[in-house]
Amino acid sequence: MKGFITRYPLVFAGIILWFVGIPFLIIGLLMGIHEKNFRDNAVEVQGIIETIAIDRHGDETDYDVFVAYDYDGYDYSNVRINSYSSAMYEGAEITLLVNPDNPREVETENAGIILAAVFGGMGFLITLIGLILFIISGSRNRRNKNLMETGQHVYGEIESLERDTSVTINGRHPYRIYCKYQDPKTGYIYKFKSRILDFNPNDSYKIGDQIGIYLEPGNFKHYYVDAVDKMADMTFDFT
Repeated sequence: MKGFITRYPLVFAGIILWFVGIPFLIIGLLMGIHEKNFRDNAVEVQGIIETIAIDRHGDETDYDVFVAYDYDGYDYSNVRINSYSSAMYEGAEITLLVNPDNPREVETENAGIILAAVFGGMGFLITLIGLILFIISGSRNRRNKNLMETGQHVYGEIESLERDTSVTINGRHPYRIYCKYQDPKTGYIYKFKSRILDFNPNDSYKIGDQIGIYLEPGNFKHYYVDAVDKMADMTFDFT
């Protein structure tokens, strides 16, 4: 699993986002369906805000709103609604939607729609970002494969074997190999770095070693450093 995370970080991040986003999306859809069914049968009545209970804890403040209204000849009071806005105040008139089968089940006009939209919107956005990461990862893998099949194969010189402190996986910074290549035709020096590695390159390489690099002809910005774990077949991990 650790090797998969390191080799395919964008795929792993996409999977995590899907695990988070899809439940939000499903909850939003279910809430939307419930809200539609509720509104199809609900009856609109005018009520009054009786009480707004304020609960302050730390930096957060919760508001519980209780309303009174008349429905089908009966008076209902001290009924809590699941919404609050800064425009609400005690004694204010408020439009409510009442469930005819359970008259103490009430909502404000937009509360259910807004909540469903928030959950569904968050779920859609998170899931979409996960999908984009999958697409980016797939595109990179295809490009690297194509470079290895059709690219210009050269050898560069390793300049350093370092941890990439901008990336953290399982609480650790993975390694990268930094290398350079001097074009014999122009004399220009190009510097490259490997993908993040799922092994310690110090066991396979040292500074000054040659390492294979695949370049896109005419556009060296597209490249692939062929970093290989040379100790993979010589290590037996029984821990």
